[in-house]
Order: sequence, then C-alpha cells, then structure tokens
Amino acid sequence: MGPGKLFEIHPAVGLTEAWTDNFNVSSNRPQQNYRTTLDLGLNLIMNAALTKGFLASSSGLTYDTADSSKGIKVFPTISAGVTQLLSPRLTMTAIESFTRNDDPGQADRFGLRRERQTFTSNTFGVSAAYLIDLLATEAHYNNSIFMSGGTDTVSHVLGASASTRIGPSNTAQAGYEFSYSKTTRSDSDSVNGSSSPDHSTGNTIYGSLSRQISQYSSAGISSSYTIQSANDARIWNVSLFSTYGLPTGLSVSSSVGYSLLSSDNQKNTSGITTNSTLSYRFTRAVVSVGVFQDFRQTGLEGQNFGIVQTTGFTGSFFYTFTPFMTGNIFAGYSTNDFTGVGNNASTPSSNTLTAGAGLNWQILRWLSSSLRYTYTLRSSGSGGSSVSGNGDISENQASLNLSASF
Repeated sequence: MGPGKLFEIHPAVGLTEAWTDNFNVSSNRPQQNYRTTLDLGLNLIMNAALTKGFLASSSGLTYDTADSSKGIKVFPTISAGVTQLLSPRLTMTAIESFTRNDDPGQADRFGLRRERQTFTSNTFGVSAAYLIDLLATEAHYNNSIFMSGGTDTVSHVLGASASTRIGPSNTAQAGYEFSYSKTTRSDSDSVNGSSSPDHSTGNTIYGSLSRQISQYSSAGISSSYTIQSANDARIWNVSLFSTYGLPTGLSVSSSVGYSLLSSDNQKNTSGITTNSTLSYRFTRAVVSVGVFQDFRQTGLEGQNFGIVQTTGFTGSFFYTFTPFMTGNIFAGYSTNDFTGVGNNASTPSSNTLTAGAGLNWQILRWLSSSLRYTYTLRSSGSGGSSVSGNGDISENQASLNLSASF
C-alpha cells in the first residue's frame, strides 16, 4: 500500500439473492432453493510507516426456502493480514482466514467435496524474513483447521529456507518443512473407512536454481522429496520452471516436471506435473488459461481425503465495457484420482465441470452490483458413486448482489 491515512475504516453492507435448481446436490429428486444473504461487514486498513495491515469481515446471515425449518443461519467470513518491518533486515507477516459455509465449492476448489454440509475452515500463517548480507532467510508456520459432520482435521507445517545470488544472474534456494496432521472421525463413514484417529507426519526437503535470462524472462530447475508416515509414502519431484512477460500484455508462468509417489502398501504412481498460466491483456480485454497437475496432500489443506492426484484446467475472458461496467465468462474442469495413500485406490475418480458468466456494474462510488450464472456438473470416472455417495450431479446457479461500502 502506498501513502495514505494511518487508519481507514469502511463499514459495508451487502444483499444477495441466489437461486439453485439442486440445493441438496443430488442426482435424484433435485430441490430448488432461493437463498437470501445479508452481509454486514467491516473493512479496516492500517497504513503506518512500519506496519501495514488489513481486516475484512462479513456476517453472512442466510435464509433458505428449501431449509426454512432451520431459520437464519450464520455463515461469517474473516480475512486479516499484517506485515511488520522490525528492522531494515527483518520483516514479519501474519495471515488469518476464517470461513463457515455449506457451499462445497468453497471447501475445495478442485471439487473433492461434493455434498452440501456446513463446514468451518480456519487457516493461519506467520513468517519471518531476515537478510544476512547476500543470504535471504525465511521461516514460517502454517496451521489449518477443518471441521464438518463430526470429522475434524488439524494440520501444522513448520519450515525454513535460504536463498542467495550466485553471480549477477543466478539464484539458489534450499529449504526444509516438517508437517503434522491429525484427523478425528466420530463415525466410520469416511473416505478410508476408518473410525479411529489418523495421524501423519511428513518431512520435505527442496531446492531450486534459477537464472535471469533477460529483462523479461527467467528459468530454472527445482526438486523436492517428501516422506510421509501415512502408509510409508514418499513423493519425489523434479521440475523445470520459467517466467516470461512483456509490457505489451503477455504474461507466462510455467512449471513442468515429473513426480513419483511410492508406498509400501500401494503400487507406484507417477505422472507429469505442471502449474502453468498464460494471460494476454488487450485494450479492454484479458484472456487467461491455466493448467495444474500434481499430487496433493489434502490433509494439510483442509478436509482430509488422503493423497490424491489432481488435474485441473481453467480459462477466463474479462472485458471492460465502460469504466463502470465489466463482464466475464469462465470455465474449468478438474479430476481427482485416489492413490490409495490415506484413501481407497478403487474409489472412482471425482470429476467437476464448471462454466458461467458474470456482469459487474459500479452504480455509484459507494454502491455496486453483480449478476452471475454458473453451471456445475459433478461426475465419477467409472460411472459409479462419487465420494458423497451420489452419481452424476448437475446444478444451475444464479445470483444477484448489491453491495455498499462507506
């Protein structure tokens, strides 16, 4: 944040009317629902000389016509962050995010969670960056808590890294992370069929070497090795990465590699890994596409589904009609394959297709509105049951929002 007031406080209020033709997210007897959500919020910005921070919160007071017997539900969200410059060489940062909702898309963006069930998610992270001559060091701690339906997952990640320049154009980095996760289930209805607490510890070492090729491009190689106590799993990865951008509007960030997952209890699983995005900015439009594929340790991210191999594709088109009106269209597809580490390898893959469009209008300086439509198709790879016990599921959603910030 640039120069500004020491503190800025902006009360906010929002009203959203949403419709869905499949509120219970089921392949049989889908149920329509009209949801009214009132958001009473507060946005706080702190812009001191050595301290920068923000706080954004909303109440999420929600009423559903299909679930009227439960009255008004509270789905609050809170996001906060602060960065403190302790000295010219030492900076500390803390980030906090809290969500309570029943939308499966907010629990896992790759579509692993498929049932409509209230969940509570909280993530917290703190990091410290210290510069020792040409050696840049960093230490971090991350905590994740996910609670839903009598199943609680708590994870901790503690790590440190160091990087330094080698010559005028090269940078080397090395680091280590220790992780611990625990999942407690109150019943036997779980992904891996276990009713006892699941504990897992992990150790990861990683390193990279990058080179600045030109003013607008860089490239490098990275590798990591992880040992997980759950099923004695091991994940090894090696990747080539690069970035390229032009002032004319082209931006590319790409990582392509190979990963191998081995376990004493399951056969080896391997595959190409990538996390790549490409975007281009025209005069009034921005086009963006992306692809992701890798092994995910879901117990460290939120709800614990074990280690899954995820592939995702995204695309979007954003257009500015006027300085006060913008529109966008978007689409995405993701598939999750179960590896047998922390889950059942015979479980059918989980696939999700999403497409939609949106329109935003800045009516007044303090008043804005948005209209959004989304189509979602959830299916399983073999045509059998999905993780939640349902077959193929389609859903149409539309919403209209009015928001005011003072």
